[in-house]
Amino acid sequence: MNLLQRVFIIALLATPLAACDSNKGPAEKLGENVDNALDETRDAMDDAADEVKDGVEDACEDVSDKNC
Repeated sequence: MNLLQRVFIIALLATPLAACDSNKGPAEKLGENVDNALDETRDAMDDAADEVKDGVEDACEDVSDKNC
């Protein structure tokens, strides 16, 4: 493979990378907002589940002599 062919292949493979636009359009921003909202919702649900679990364990310990 000669030098010209190698340069052509490298340029051909690098073209998609150069075509990527770093500016975020409205759809990209909306997607990020949805992702953030889902993350916050999941975190809130995890916290609520932990509080319920702690409450059940406390109630179990109050009712019985066992360590629940």
